[in-house]
Amino acid sequence: MLITNKSKRKIVMSFLNISDQQDIYTISTNDIIDNANISRGTFYNHFKNKIDIVHFIEENISESLDAEFDSVDKGNSNFFHILTENVFPIVYDDREYIKVLYKFYEPELFSFLQSHYEKFLIPYFDHYDENKVGIPKYFTLSFFFRVILDAIMAWISQPIPIPTEEFRKIFYKLINNSMTEICGIVIRE
Repeated sequence: MLITNKSKRKIVMSFLNISDQQDIYTISTNDIIDNANISRGTFYNHFKNKIDIVHFIEENISESLDAEFDSVDKGNSNFFHILTENVFPIVYDDREYIKVLYKFYEPELFSFLQSHYEKFLIPYFDHYDENKVGIPKYFTLSFFFRVILDAIMAWISQPIPIPTEEFRKIFYKLINNSMTEICGIVIRE
């Protein structure tokens, strides 16, 4: 996420630094101002409060991700290519911002992401037969989307995440194999 305004970047980075050490809900505007070494007026020229900073981060990351997903063709045949080649590097680069959003919005973030990006997965389920599989389509789609999000969050929430190229290989292995194949266990009904 590129923040061109120097003062605004300083405020956001201060917020990120503090949120790494304490709960977001306990961070005060004064904490951010003191940590950024700026005046109160400078803070209020850019943000109303810490929630405004979170919304700023959310909007900027959403714009970056939306721009990449807009390049998915009409048949959505290239969703996973866009995800792994174009979106993963953005997620990796913006991981500190995303961690803040995850801490702040945890339950709502998954719902937002699912409602916003699930549409790109729906075409993969065009030939899904609920009767044959025995699982409702909406549940399978929701489960599959959450598996993707959980894999990404597990990756970027590591203290030192592996580089994008390595995660891409792991991601494809996880997505293309069953738990039985990966873990060597069989789960019975």
